[in-house]
Amino acid sequence: MCSQRTLFTLLAGGLFVAAATLTHAQIVKPKLELTPVVEPASAHAGGSVKATLKVHLPENVHVQSDKPRDPSLIPTVLKIDAPAGVTVGKITFPAPRDLTQAGQSQPLAVFGPDFTISVDLTLAANAAAGELKVPAHLRYQACDESVCYPPAKADAEWTLHVAAH
Repeated sequence: MCSQRTLFTLLAGGLFVAAATLTHAQIVKPKLELTPVVEPASAHAGGSVKATLKVHLPENVHVQSDKPRDPSLIPTVLKIDAPAGVTVGKITFPAPRDLTQAGQSQPLAVFGPDFTISVDLTLAANAAAGELKVPAHLRYQACDESVCYPPAKADAEWTLHVAAH
């Protein structure tokens, strides 16, 4: 037979496990999928390419735009680690959509669940023939109708093919 103290310890432990499980379930971030695309697939030294990053979020999930209306919100930011021989030009985010939420005086400017970011990349005139990898890092905060998840980062990489002259 269990003593009251043992029974209390078992109940308290069970509640702790249940609370920890519930807390963990609440902070599981939605899975974001990134698809890097380069057009044209091949370019000569001194040429340029359009790199796009296709972003897919689960249904009913969004991220704040790159320029949220409320400065306290976390913007979506794309950082590119251009290797030697690649220059990053204009980064173009799509037009955001308005999302009306209770308690907000103005609609939120958001992206999702699907959107594309475009980046102009230029190859140096002396870029060697072969493959160049261009890493990119997307920082975002995913939200749904009831909760915003902790900020996160997702990595992608474009592969540029520098054609021989």
